[in-house]
Amino acid sequence: MLLRWTKRWKFKLKSLTKPASDPGRPFFMHPLIFWSGWVVLGILFGLQELMEMSSDEWKIPLWMPFVSWIVDYLLWGLICLGLWHFLRVRIQNATPRQMVLQYLPLSVLVSILLEASYTAIVRYQHPGQHLTYFVRVEHYLSSDFVTDVAIFWLVFALFRGVGYYQQLREREQTASRLEGQLVQARLQALQMQLNPHFLFNTLNGVSSLMRSDPDLADEMLERLSSLLRITLAKGKAQKVRLQEEMDVVQLYVSIQQLRFGDRVRHSIQVAPDAWDALVPTMILQPIVENAYVHGISTSLAEATITIKASIEGDTLCISIRNAGCVPVSFPDAPGKQGVGVANVKARLQLHYESRQSFTITEMAPGDVTAVIQLPLEIDRSPNSENAESWYAASGSDRG
Repeated sequence: MLLRWTKRWKFKLKSLTKPASDPGRPFFMHPLIFWSGWVVLGILFGLQELMEMSSDEWKIPLWMPFVSWIVDYLLWGLICLGLWHFLRVRIQNATPRQMVLQYLPLSVLVSILLEASYTAIVRYQHPGQHLTYFVRVEHYLSSDFVTDVAIFWLVFALFRGVGYYQQLREREQTASRLEGQLVQARLQALQMQLNPHFLFNTLNGVSSLMRSDPDLADEMLERLSSLLRITLAKGKAQKVRLQEEMDVVQLYVSIQQLRFGDRVRHSIQVAPDAWDALVPTMILQPIVENAYVHGISTSLAEATITIKASIEGDTLCISIRNAGCVPVSFPDAPGKQGVGVANVKARLQLHYESRQSFTITEMAPGDVTAVIQLPLEIDRSPNSENAESWYAASGSDRG
């Protein structure tokens, strides 16, 4: 029985002095800061009283003002700790009616209990005085009652302020969390939209070869299967290394090369320090696809697609140039954006907001360049593959 009682009180004491890792507790309620603050207040008021003592009062020991004030404020510390742990929520949600009917009488009761406890602990009296306990309590109440009530309501106001601040922070965190979830949902929706889009376009290419060259169509289907396997393997990853994104682009180009043959040449020039830069998943393939759909497939002229990536300060710069084919319609014209380009713009905006730029410029008839600029993010995890291992399509030119 005694052991159970001891454990119960140890648990209660521990709950009153739990570490400040509790998210509902402000920093000043950390036990070390909390108790040190009250002790410092006691020392300061004791020093003030010592300096104000008249020469007739020097018979009082010098330690007495410090002890009395420290005891007084430590008692206030216990009261505040009790209010925090047992009445904090009620104080923070109290209505004006409750303040008058409940907490005003409580402030009077706390003042009486405080002075009664102080009188019982600090028993020192001036030489020649022999006052009874109740006379001393009455004396302290008559001199300090208003001050005690005022301190109670200051603590009450502080706890209310902490409650308002915590509620504000919780609302901000909830709003931020909801905003992040909304962005993630929109990104996933855009990514789901993109996969069937390029799949539909690629299957159209397969369909055009089924009657003229079944073997070539079969090989295209195999490469399409590899491309789908890569995209599915990425799962819900929103960002990948530039090296992995180039794998997808190179495999997509190899599929298109089966259809267009040597009429299209490709050049990929990536700075060595840019391979590990992070980019949004499937951000380049729609732009390369756009070059085929709006340019190369509408002309019989030879064309060159050049992809360059470099780091300029804290910015990753990627350009995709399609030269040699006059597009039927300029893909960046208002109202004429394809699904792929609109998708890329929307995802870049969601990922980076105003810290990115995406422009498509027609330098000359048949010479269109898309430029993406992103904040530089380097993935330095050790599990990266060698940049030389990505698929090399026949007829491509790597710089």
